[in-house]
Amino acid sequence: MKELFLFLLILFIFSIKSEIDTSKMIIIYFSKTGNTELFCDYIKEIINVDSYKIEPLNPYPLDSDIMHELARIEYKAKSRPEIKDPITNITKYKKILLGYPLWNSHLPNIVITQLLKLNLLGKTIYPFNTDGSSGVGNSVNDIKLHSVGAIIKNGFDIKASMIKDKEYSMKKIKEWLKNNFGYEYENQKILKIKLIIIVIFFLLL
Repeated sequence: MKELFLFLLILFIFSIKSEIDTSKMIIIYFSKTGNTELFCDYIKEIINVDSYKIEPLNPYPLDSDIMHELARIEYKAKSRPEIKDPITNITKYKKILLGYPLWNSHLPNIVITQLLKLNLLGKTIYPFNTDGSSGVGNSVNDIKLHSVGAIIKNGFDIKASMIKDKEYSMKKIKEWLKNNFGYEYENQKILKIKLIIIVIFFLLL
């Protein structure tokens, strides 16, 4: 009986996971100024996940005023900017973390270009965006409109001015991941539980 208890205790120790299963998860993101890309890098520090960056075939202008006007024109014209080496096969993935900057309160048209190249039937999309002050704006509705067959979760945004504050950004990401995937990113607490169990194990020997 004692041996069986110890065996079950060992199984329990090794069943406590310190990270979520990301084998069917991918980050697809677009970043022009680097803010969204930096935020994606933070996510990848927390979870081991595949990623794909949307690169425009024709680079966007650097000048912010010109870029702002171009984004407005693209949205109004419903243009579909071309992508360099777009991803087209996401069969192995079930969950898509979709990252982008908010442009005029909308999803950048180049992200729509990418969404339309994918079979999203049965996929779940978790939107996240960087912005100045508009929150998620109309971007989640834009995603719903161009993601036929997908389940779209609530949007998550972070202010561009706060992204370089790594401690703050990491905290917000962990909260977002916890809310969406039900995982407690409290590795220190998990470690303490394991240590307590190990002590009990040796006391019972």
